[in-house]
Amino acid sequence: MTYLKTVCGLLWLLVAGMAWSADTLTPEQKEVMQFIEKMYSYDPMTFEGGEFSKKDGTPFFRNRVKNNASKYQPPRQCVLLNEFFDPALVSKRDIRPGLVECTAPNRYTYLAEDISSAIRLEDIPAPYIKPPVVSGKRAKVEVFPAGNKTISNPPSFDLGRNLYFLTKTENGWRITNVMIHTKWPDLDDGTHNCYFSLAKPANDEEKKEFPKHCR
Repeated sequence: MTYLKTVCGLLWLLVAGMAWSADTLTPEQKEVMQFIEKMYSYDPMTFEGGEFSKKDGTPFFRNRVKNNASKYQPPRQCVLLNEFFDPALVSKRDIRPGLVECTAPNRYTYLAEDISSAIRLEDIPAPYIKPPVVSGKRAKVEVFPAGNKTISNPPSFDLGRNLYFLTKTENGWRITNVMIHTKWPDLDDGTHNCYFSLAKPANDEEKKEFPKHCR
């Protein structure tokens, strides 16, 4: 009985701690957090690959793709990508007359060719999302797509980091730029290499996020 009380007590403290942590976020931070969580809820088969349910056209959520039940639907993918990205970050290409294909910055660069669920060796973990930094209609948020399995102090994320820059528009938050690190932390290793790319050239504010050896 004492053991059960102890376990229950620890669980209560854990839940209370999580709730307290969530309560410390401002309404604007919660908006951005929910926005990013929603974007990462979609499986790469849909978000990056443009595959939707063959039956009803609905998107597939992370790790919930049904085999042999998908169909490539570029128009639906274009609509989905524009829910999250500024139009300037969504590239368009004519596949054939009247049919346009859309692409946007990849959320999971470490997956390489494993966008298809049929060849993945393991499920995609939930991303580790740090509390957003919000200033007026601007925001930035760090996302570690590989989850938090390799978190240490100082942090060491072997599979990279995405830093999203957002602007609040009349249609809600939209991502206006992304700094994608394939190696994090990006430290000066003597090779003069910088292990990141940008969806578009950085403005002065975004340049402040460059690692010191890359400025």
